[in-house]
Amino acid sequence: MSKTRLFLLGADVRCADKESGKLTSLVVSPGDDVVTHLVVEAARKEIPARLVPFDLVDSERSGRAGSQIQLRCSVAEFEWLDPAEATYSYPEDQGNQVRPGTSEASWPEYAPPGLLGGPGLPPDRGEGQESTVDIVPDRLPGEDEVARGQHAHAKDGDIGHVEGIVVDSATGRVAFVLVRAGHLWNRKAVLVPRSAVTAVGADGFHLDITTQQVHDLPDADLDHLDA
Repeated sequence: MSKTRLFLLGADVRCADKESGKLTSLVVSPGDDVVTHLVVEAARKEIPARLVPFDLVDSERSGRAGSQIQLRCSVAEFEWLDPAEATYSYPEDQGNQVRPGTSEASWPEYAPPGLLGGPGLPPDRGEGQESTVDIVPDRLPGEDEVARGQHAHAKDGDIGHVEGIVVDSATGRVAFVLVRAGHLWNRKAVLVPRSAVTAVGADGFHLDITTQQVHDLPDADLDHLDA
């Protein structure tokens, strides 16, 4: 059986010399289900989140049960990686500006209001206002971004939220999706096979199994995934 590695969304990420941040999402190529990048929120808040190529992950030194992800680079090298987000500033007297060095987002998709009619950013341009946007779709067009908290939908209804991805260590392909199923007091973590996922859309993951089939899955044994 192939070795697998759990990537728990929200896990600590550490470079060779010190902590670099937290895992906020994973980027997956929909054609072959291969994880291509990690999106890591930098520990230094003034640094935008970074796109980390998957081959920088040191699987041998990463923590068990997805507790920590180890990278094969220094923090200085991490901070030179491509940004995964951009911050737009709205000075009262200077018009809309992009904070230098944070974005190469294409226009008009990420345009501030009033500039080429771009949607989605705050219309009020008061003093000192900023807005941060995800530019992964611009950097990696056609790839899917999997973030913590995305909904998981069974054939007969919403069954919970995505908390992580289990990857085949040899191929980098998605093997399972870790789902926190149920509501309130009746909740459990289960591993849904990739083969049961029929689509990933803006509203989350769609599964080809029923709510009862999800609840019949055994509790996820996370401690033995990284063996």
